[in-house]
Amino acid sequence: MCGRKWLIRPSFLLRLAVVSGLLGYLPAAHAAPPVIQVNNGEPYYISERIVAPTSVSMSVVDPESEPVTVNASIIESSGVAALKVNVREQNGRYTLELTTGVVCEDTSYTVLITASDGHPGSKAEAQLIVWIIHTAPPPRPQLAVSNIVVKLGEDRQGRIEVQPPANPECELEEYEWKGITQGAPALVKDGRLAAIFTPPYAFLCDLGGKSYRYDVRVKDQAGLLSAPSSFLIQVKPWGKPLEAFPPGTGAFHLEPQPDLTLVGPSQRHACSLAPVDTVWRLVEGSLNREGLYVLDENGKKVAQPSVVTPYLQIRSEACVGTQLLFSVTNRMRDGSGLEGAASTCQVTIDPQWKSFGPGQLSLSESLTTSTYVSGVATTTNALDCVGQRGGVAARLRLTRVVDGTPVEGTSEEQTVEVPVEAPGAWRFDLKDNCEGSTYQVSGRLERNLDDWRSGNSQGPGEVGNDMEVLLEVTALPLDVILGPLEDSQLTISCGEAARGVLRQPLPTGPCSAADVVWAQEGGPALTQPLLRGQEVSVSTQEKDFGGLIGSHVALIVRANTPGGQPRRQTVGITAAPFVEVRRISENRSNSETNLFGVAVALRNTTACGVAEIQHVERLEGLDYVAGSARVDGAPVEVKWEGGALTVKGLALEGGATRTLTYVVRPHLLGQTRFTGGSSLRDIPISFDGEDEGPSGFGCEGAGPGIAGLGLAALAVALRHRRRSR
Repeated sequence: MCGRKWLIRPSFLLRLAVVSGLLGYLPAAHAAPPVIQVNNGEPYYISERIVAPTSVSMSVVDPESEPVTVNASIIESSGVAALKVNVREQNGRYTLELTTGVVCEDTSYTVLITASDGHPGSKAEAQLIVWIIHTAPPPRPQLAVSNIVVKLGEDRQGRIEVQPPANPECELEEYEWKGITQGAPALVKDGRLAAIFTPPYAFLCDLGGKSYRYDVRVKDQAGLLSAPSSFLIQVKPWGKPLEAFPPGTGAFHLEPQPDLTLVGPSQRHACSLAPVDTVWRLVEGSLNREGLYVLDENGKKVAQPSVVTPYLQIRSEACVGTQLLFSVTNRMRDGSGLEGAASTCQVTIDPQWKSFGPGQLSLSESLTTSTYVSGVATTTNALDCVGQRGGVAARLRLTRVVDGTPVEGTSEEQTVEVPVEAPGAWRFDLKDNCEGSTYQVSGRLERNLDDWRSGNSQGPGEVGNDMEVLLEVTALPLDVILGPLEDSQLTISCGEAARGVLRQPLPTGPCSAADVVWAQEGGPALTQPLLRGQEVSVSTQEKDFGGLIGSHVALIVRANTPGGQPRRQTVGITAAPFVEVRRISENRSNSETNLFGVAVALRNTTACGVAEIQHVERLEGLDYVAGSARVDGAPVEVKWEGGALTVKGLALEGGATRTLTYVVRPHLLGQTRFTGGSSLRDIPISFDGEDEGPSGFGCEGAGPGIAGLGLAALAVALRHRRRSR
């Protein structure tokens, strides 16, 4: 190669060009490309956020020393486009300049550098690896507050919260919380942006409280930590007060005495200097009882159900007892209103009353009748403190006695109140007294009307004693006034005596089962004029069928008791209907005039004859023709009034039949109808033999005998009618 360098010398080339021009021919030659050297071939490291261009050492040499063109471009990146490149030339020397933006992690770029002298095939290339290093930490966190106050005992925790940036340049990973003050309690993360401070103690007896300083930093995704933001947590004293009366310490038992007794909490606060008030709230009992004194620390009488005082001063006069139940709470006086757990305090003042016993109750009788006994109850001097008791309640019992022995199952009880300086009225209804009875009234004291206790259990001074008999009374017999008989009558049949069952109901009550005495006073003689029983069977001595119907038996009836009141009872004698009534009438189509004849057959169905029968014919749509009535063909006196034709004084022998005939005139309009019946001394004795015929007056009746009698009577009546024309 050294021997051939003359081939490229300028003088040789010039001569070659001349010759080529002469000959029209120039031989081709291959020029060498430029040579590029960048950062000695090593990767280049640069920080982010470089605004001023940073130069990278680079050399570009052209073998023929011809001018060259140098360019640089980014051909590959592992992250965001945060790199800018530029080639600067000065006096034939070339410099590669770099500027960087923001990256959130180390990022690599491949930069391509090209150099060319303009000749074909004389272009050179070189590559440079550039690393932008993530070096900028995130900004310090912004806190919502920088000073947090925590008060002990309020069940409150301190919560510190970060206000995150709206559009962070790099994604934030987490916040780190750290105590700066020695012994600062560790914070507990509460989600991503907050932390919780919990006091590690329940009481803080330092008057000034305690303060703890903390830092918070934020770490980005690449692990870079921000500068710290500091905040202060102040813990105020004192903590929650203690329960005033722990279980088993709140009961105070006192007796009436002239000196005051102090009643106060057994504990207030774990810190002796803590400002604590004690609040007393009355739950049960009364502060206004006469002779009772409940005072506050200043000796002022407590009149309201709620008071603030460190202790109570209590005393009571003789016979004055009470039971007070308080709800007691220790409360901070520092303005926080923080209260401890509520506890109970019960103050019992036993008045030392005498227990209930015999001789303390007295009963007296006011009035005793046949239905009730009444009286009053009073206490005796054997019972103490009556005024403070507010009176007493007594249990009374009424028991019926026979021959000095109480009758089992007859007792009745009631409670009567005996107020102070006044008797208590009582009354018992005598529900089992009928004939006059003897009763014992027993009693005992049961409870005080003014209960000094707050509960309902039986307390001292109220121990019940056994019943003692205090009074014996005798009741008058009960008046038994009778009412009317119940479904009672006598019935007679032909040839027999009148007989029946009589029932006398008694008033409900203690005498409802008493015997009844019956004594005949008047009327047909009975076979037994004296009878006993609420239901008796009676019969007459006589058997006069016709004579006894419609008569009455009079009796004197009374309950067979000392208080039974007599009553006159009357019982009528009746008979089952025994006169058969059959009726026939003239056929209207056969009548020569507007008058019609009617025949009524009365048949005695018994073998006993009767007299004084009254028969009534009731005519509807018809008028009776005066003077036309006949009995067995003989004129008879009748009474026509109000559509009723009445015949009196008829006699009917046993088994006999008698016929009544009369003439009627129908009305121009309306329906016609025959009804009627027979009676003896107002006792109905007839029944219809057959149904009546229709209003067309068809000829109806029994047999030929009745029909013949009727027709004969009608013939007589019709002849009389023609003669009267």
